[in-house]
Amino acid sequence: MYTDSQRRTHIYDLQRFLRRIQQAQGAVQPLTPDGIFGPETAAAVREFQRRNRLPVTGTANYDTWTAIYAAYLILTDLDALPAAVDFFPSGTDAKLTRGDKGPSVFVLQLMLGMAAPHFGNALPVPLTGEYDADTEAGVRRAQGTLLLPQTGETDRATWAALALFHNSFFGRTPLAWTMA
Repeated sequence: MYTDSQRRTHIYDLQRFLRRIQQAQGAVQPLTPDGIFGPETAAAVREFQRRNRLPVTGTANYDTWTAIYAAYLILTDLDALPAAVDFFPSGTDAKLTRGDKGPSVFVLQLMLGMAAPHFGNALPVPLTGEYDADTEAGVRRAQGTLLLPQTGETDRATWAALALFHNSFFGRTPLAWTMA
């Protein structure tokens, strides 16, 4: 028998999987994980079942759960950071700040998104490739968790700490987080 805490964790995971799937499908307002299997979660499960030709019940039985998790894994593999690629801007005083755009910001957002659930169950930063208010808030939250000054700007120390966290936690080949 599951405790309420274990049940909420399973529901939160299900909602997280569904949210990522909805984001890939271009949902305007994807499900917000809260650990409660309410009407929004049931509707998201029904939509997934309908799209994947499963019996539309709104409950996550074994077949539905397995299909949702498999779809999620495929998407997260596609999201995975490339290994051994230099993304951080060169220069001694280089940093990423609000208004910056490009692949470095996109990779930063990917790292923040993967780490978000481990930083106080925060929601992932949207993958826009633009250093916006959401990215700045995500960086500030990560900096606080990683015991760095909470500037909201991504300097070399912040990038290195996020990359190390990502590589250690998710078992990826180390990113090159410094550039010559």
